[in-house]
Amino acid sequence: MRWISSILSRYRRNVHFVSFLLLSSLLIFDAAGQNQYISQVALSIFHSPFAALKHSYLELTAVAAEKFQLRQSLVEASLRLTELDEVRLENGRLRQMLGFDPPPDYRLLPARVLSVSRERVAIEATINRGINDSVFVNQCLVNREGLIGRIVSVTPDYATVQLLTHSMNRVAVRVASSREMGIARYVPGDGLMVDNFPVQGRVSQGDLILSSGLGGVYPPGLVVGSVASVIRPEEEAFCEIRLYPAANFSSLEELFVLIPDAR
Repeated sequence: MRWISSILSRYRRNVHFVSFLLLSSLLIFDAAGQNQYISQVALSIFHSPFAALKHSYLELTAVAAEKFQLRQSLVEASLRLTELDEVRLENGRLRQMLGFDPPPDYRLLPARVLSVSRERVAIEATINRGINDSVFVNQCLVNREGLIGRIVSVTPDYATVQLLTHSMNRVAVRVASSREMGIARYVPGDGLMVDNFPVQGRVSQGDLILSSGLGGVYPPGLVVGSVASVIRPEEEAFCEIRLYPAANFSSLEELFVLIPDAR
């Protein structure tokens, strides 16, 4: 039997052709009573394989469509999980802010960072608050970590914040322990520094640096940073003080505008 199967497999096309010729001849020359039987045989030989092929194709098409729908549902579920995880993280950050109290005579207005401008470091940010929210130029922004910057331009619905890491920003500061004062500014390449602090002044590594309130822009008592290092050059009048900024300017999301209380 194996040799018969081998021959049929090898000469399959020829066998089909010969079978077709034989059946055609029988249909033409055989008795009318045999035509129906021969037609059924021909149908089973020639039509059935194509019908089975069509059925298989339709099944594969349905499976492909179902696979596509499952893949789309999986992507949608993954995006939903990402959104829920982001909401969870946001809720955690907002819970941390619940115990944060504003300076006296100020209230906190929550704001969301929409975009950040950079020059090696973040220097400006756009927030979703503006004139319609009682936000105006020179109001300052904070988060739970400390001072962020001040408003430099405002529209009805948006405002631009000049961050402490902007080279044009200046903050009058004092050492929390000794109460001695200086000016904090960001120096590109060197980081946040304190200028105009006398060599004889009392300041040490780790000291907390706060806004002094001088200048009228930043309220007193806001955390600016902590002392990273102090260099007292010989025959110089002022120290070289480097700071660790209190706020993380690489990750700005939820901020608060300090709004003066109405009198």
